[in-house]
Amino acid sequence: MQLNKLAATLAAVGLAAPSLAMATNGMVMEGYGPIAAGMGGAAMAYDNGTAALANNPATLGLMADGSRLDVMLGFVGPDLETSMGMGKSEADAFYMPAIGYVKKRGNLVYGAGIYGQGGMGTEYANGDMAQVGVGRVIFPLAYRINPRFNIGGSVDVVWAGMDLVADLNADGTKDIDFKDDSDFTGAAKGYSVAAKLGFTYRLNDALTAGGVYQTAANLPDLKGAGYKVTGFDMPAMFGLGLAWQASERLMVAADVKDVMWGSSMNTVTIYQNGMVVAPFQQDWDDQIVLSLGLAYRFSDAFTGRVGYNHGKNPIPDAFVNYLWPAIMEDHYTAGFGYAFDKQSALNFGLSYVPEVSVTAGSGMTIDHSQVNWQLMVSHTF
Repeated sequence: MQLNKLAATLAAVGLAAPSLAMATNGMVMEGYGPIAAGMGGAAMAYDNGTAALANNPATLGLMADGSRLDVMLGFVGPDLETSMGMGKSEADAFYMPAIGYVKKRGNLVYGAGIYGQGGMGTEYANGDMAQVGVGRVIFPLAYRINPRFNIGGSVDVVWAGMDLVADLNADGTKDIDFKDDSDFTGAAKGYSVAAKLGFTYRLNDALTAGGVYQTAANLPDLKGAGYKVTGFDMPAMFGLGLAWQASERLMVAADVKDVMWGSSMNTVTIYQNGMVVAPFQQDWDDQIVLSLGLAYRFSDAFTGRVGYNHGKNPIPDAFVNYLWPAIMEDHYTAGFGYAFDKQSALNFGLSYVPEVSVTAGSGMTIDHSQVNWQLMVSHTF
């Protein structure tokens, strides 16, 4: 009965999880789950709950025996303004629910969850708009080889949705026009499968190393409403990190990730009824993302967190487009965790993303900043 209820809950959240949004390291989030988000996104080498499904599944091996259920809500608040008459994007609030369940029995951990991976979103007064959302249903498995060494992986069912409306010639006619008027899906859709493989290794009593490789999503063409979108994909990623328990109360974590945009975002081509409408040249660069976080346990109940995240804008200025300007770079983060008792806890993470300004090849100036947060309620049993 409990498994049936859990499956129904996962299915219900799955209808909304890829909530179309503007993510921040290119098209992926600066951190998955409020524990990691409060620590600048660092999550490779310590227990961060079921957000491990989206980070490094091997960290599930660090959790205590038993079951854990996390229910999360994320918010992305972009502030985006452009020149040349386009003005300010009205798409300034996006919500992304997620849920994860895992069970540890002896050396083995297994479970399931749904996480929104990221995307982009804009909407202008003239009706031009773009919304792209990517979500994952994730099935993890982790195993403790010995008290120092954990391995873990996952199979991820990936789906993407896209809405796009654009007047390409500034003549008042929408040359591209497909959308489904939903905040949680897109008119053009595609599905695929990806995987992750990770590890953690305790170097000594205070220092743990971790790493993960995530395959590219290899999304097929997105199709719907008579349109087809080719060339849109989510990248492969390789990450390594350390977690140092500097004292009984203080933990320091640092990650570095190589997000391989150069192999996934080149030219996105829009077709209508088999005919090319527009090729959007992208030619994104690979992105090195650095994350640093501190967690300090003030009491048995309350933990405070701060962090910093940096990933250079992966889009060459010549190809930045006002419809999907994923140009963010620096993130200053903070958060907290509060344990109500030994079984229930609340975690919150906040990111301030200062303004980045670029001048696109068209001569348009684009200014973009964000304030984002994530909230998670957890129960262990």
